Amino acid sequence: MLNTIILFKACFLIFLFYFFLACAFDLKYRAVPTMIHLIFILTGFPLFLYLNIFTVTAFDFPVLNELVLRFLPGLLLLFVSIVSRGSLGIGDAIFMTISALYIDLRSILFIFISGFLSAFMVSAVMLIYGKMKNKDLHHMSLPLIPLMLPGLYPILMNLNL
Repeated sequence: MLNTIILFKACFLIFLFYFFLACAFDLKYRAVPTMIHLIFILTGFPLFLYLNIFTVTAFDFPVLNELVLRFLPGLLLLFVSIVSRGSLGIGDAIFMTISALYIDLRSILFIFISGFLSAFMVSAVMLIYGKMKNKDLHHMSLPLIPLMLPGLYPILMNLNL
């Protein structure tokens, strides 16, 4: 039991490292290198299997449902990225999908929703500024991963490290 608690905390700390690393690359280059995603997939997948499948004593429908729902925001972003032909970066979708290996459904949803709310607010301010200054800002891009940062606040406030 104690080892499981330590592993959950370690998973969250690994996720925080991945989040801030992806934020830095997304801000600077508007892309996260594939190697970073690959490293965190290879690290997170065994932890995910151990913590969510091998240690579960009663593997029933609610447990399976929660595990599947964790990956839906990332898969939804992947679908939107493909349909929009890259208007929403595929790296953002990959980031959300990999994050589901490390954190629970509630945390994924906080980050997902806060990213879109923050992007909406920043976009609205940019469009209003562009109208006031007579500038065309319709073709600017926003890095989505750093805009997910406000979603970490409620997660960190409920965390007992």
